[in-house]
Amino acid sequence: MEIEISEQTNSNKDLLPQIVDRIFSICKVDPSFHLKDEMEIIENKTQSILNKIKKQNNLLKQSENLKKELLNRIEVINDNNEKKQIELLDALGSEV
Repeated sequence: MEIEISEQTNSNKDLLPQIVDRIFSICKVDPSFHLKDEMEIIENKTQSILNKIKKQNNLLKQSENLKKELLNRIEVINDNNEKKQIELLDALGSEV
């Protein structure tokens, strides 16, 4: 009989990012850590990139909303055009 503990593997996966974050936090605070400046530069670049991605996602959402709105307007205008065409043909005495 084989016993498998699945909770332990999940907790290990959850713990690893926390451990890495703690190690980086300690390195940031430690004045003797020789890559501290480089870590700050990379963090700033990462934050800048994340901000740009966020702005791009917002623009993408706005453009999707505008596209939907324009397509709805086009549909309404096409419906109105079709009604006007039918009215004009009726006014001219033609059968549709």
